[in-house]
Amino acid sequence: MPTASMRFAFLFTACIGVFICEWAVSDFSTTRVVNLIENIAFSCTLFALFELFRLRMRLGWFKVVFYILMVFSIIEGVYYLIFDAELSSSAIFIALDTNTSEASEFLDFNLNNAHLIYVLGVLLSFFLSWVFLSPSKKAPQKNYPLLMIVLALGVMLMSKPKIYQYNFPYVLVNSILEYNREQKTLNDIHEKENPFTNVVALNQTPTTHVVVIGESTSRLHFGMYGYKRNTTPRLEEIKEEIHLFEDVISGHTYTVGSLVKALTIKKGDNYVGNIIQLFKQAGYKTYWLSNQAPIGMYETLVTKMALLSDEIYFANPERFSKPTSYDEILLPKLESVLKNNDKNQIVFIHLLGAHADYKWRYPSSLAPFPVSVDPIQNTINQYDNAVAYSDEIIRKIIELIRLSGRDSSMLYFSDHGEEVYDEIDFVGHPVNGIFTRNMVEIPFLIWSNPKIDFLNNVKKRKFILNDLSHSLADLYQIQSNEIDTTRSLFHKSYIERPRVVWDSILVD
Repeated sequence: MPTASMRFAFLFTACIGVFICEWAVSDFSTTRVVNLIENIAFSCTLFALFELFRLRMRLGWFKVVFYILMVFSIIEGVYYLIFDAELSSSAIFIALDTNTSEASEFLDFNLNNAHLIYVLGVLLSFFLSWVFLSPSKKAPQKNYPLLMIVLALGVMLMSKPKIYQYNFPYVLVNSILEYNREQKTLNDIHEKENPFTNVVALNQTPTTHVVVIGESTSRLHFGMYGYKRNTTPRLEEIKEEIHLFEDVISGHTYTVGSLVKALTIKKGDNYVGNIIQLFKQAGYKTYWLSNQAPIGMYETLVTKMALLSDEIYFANPERFSKPTSYDEILLPKLESVLKNNDKNQIVFIHLLGAHADYKWRYPSSLAPFPVSVDPIQNTINQYDNAVAYSDEIIRKIIELIRLSGRDSSMLYFSDHGEEVYDEIDFVGHPVNGIFTRNMVEIPFLIWSNPKIDFLNNVKKRKFILNDLSHSLADLYQIQSNEIDTTRSLFHKSYIERPRVVWDSILVD
């Protein structure tokens, strides 16, 4: 007759096997010891509950739960190996807002042989544990003292924040609930036709404003900021016409987290509405032109805001192949919009920019930096090519606006930055764990016709994108009770506030 303790022996073995696999392909970390304790505590607690409250647990149920634990171990282990961090709510948010094409590119770009070895090691560990130590088809007599001890120890450990924050099911469920709450909040805001009060547009001259949102572009690699490579030759040609802001950072290290903060307006701790709603109330015709796929596992939070525009154009619906349309696909649409006879118009253009995988973001005919046999240097070259291509697109946008002959402006910024082997041996922009300033330091520039001279006095100010909406309203002379000019980068009453990202990192 098998003993009840055999119900837990194979769990210990499998979890320790996972830990050894992680240790074999990465540096030792005490956090992985905590994760090992959490894995053992959670799985043993789960099985103890099954044993106590089921008269007879069939072997098939053991297999199902065992395989689920295996999949969880692979997901959280691979995430740790890529980003040197535990799974977080922000990481789950990204997964919920990611389409299959983006997911495929992410895996191709980030996975390497070490991750494959780890996955194979985990599969082997679970397989051997099941083959040699799995519970018998014949259920043992319940050992109630043992089960109660296991359950008590498991609950005691899992109730501690330093333990349960490593638990994948907890993080997953908590993140989905938080994501749905965020969606509901934005949905409630978007249902309000006129959420802002006492809106006044002070400028009476027909005007065109274009806001260009870049992707994953680091200020360090933007030639106009002094990068060793001239990745912005086209903008350098008209640098006397451009206001280049020196110290702007993003509010987060991923697109949705950054842009939701940048484009929504709060009064106190409560959302009021977003920038598109404000401009519509001010009498502007609003446009959203995007080369980013609009739909992820859920409709993305950024897309929800974009859909409030008067006219929406998504050039890049989700595709199942890696190559995507280049950002130049948006230029004919912009040219058409600029010919419309709107009194005032604002156009948001969302580029793919330098989104990984970088090599898919530019045509080979516009690639100043060649292929390298060194894989790290090759990645850097591909990234710099993507930045150089964005430079070409931004310049073409400026020229199209110039041809319109109206009072006009273009503001360009990136949603967040990117680490590309600059400070550490890493490429990307994780949402927790590894952090460098390059992940949030972004280019921010303005071109206008006629030129706005007072901007010369504010280009050195420290600024975070979280206050972008207040700044846009102020720059484009829109007043509302909900607009706070002390948060406007461009206003004389601007107050520099602590710039915090990831809710914990202060960026000076």
